[in-house]
Amino acid sequence: MTDDLTRPVALVGTDPGDAPPGLTAVTVRDGDRYGWAAAAADRLSEAAHVIAVGEDADGALSLAADHAGRVVSLVLVDPDVQPQDPEHLATMRRVGVPTLVIASAPTRDHPIEQAQSVAGGVDNGVFVIIDGAEAPTLVSRPASVIEWASAFMSIAEGLAETRDDLIITDQS
Repeated sequence: MTDDLTRPVALVGTDPGDAPPGLTAVTVRDGDRYGWAAAAADRLSEAAHVIAVGEDADGALSLAADHAGRVVSLVLVDPDVQPQDPEHLATMRRVGVPTLVIASAPTRDHPIEQAQSVAGGVDNGVFVIIDGAEAPTLVSRPASVIEWASAFMSIAEGLAETRDDLIITDQS
């Protein structure tokens, strides 16, 4: 997944589990989205591709909005957000980093409206449905998620060459 990338990849969440080879797991336990984002930013020593799953999407969006220098790209898998929440909407409007939203095929139990609202609510948002996948997508179709995320992160690295806000090394 990370062989072609020059920047690190971080799986960020309240319980990211063991990260696959080439990824760093960043565990964040702070409650609200802003505390979550600040804690994640503190744990990222340099700008990274950030992957978040499910309920960690709000914190990851805040990380991308408020600490953009730490985020090369954002990949959200089956984001669990409140599309009508004014705070969520305001956060999405501030996200400018390339963002990939991956969702399982829609079912009655797992509609795509939440994921679709994120991709449509951020600048540079891309939305992908993994056809035939059941939620959670990362469990039912991990190879597809990895392929989409890898390709997207490679493209985002090319775009990052024009950014002068990315943190290359820890400044503390």
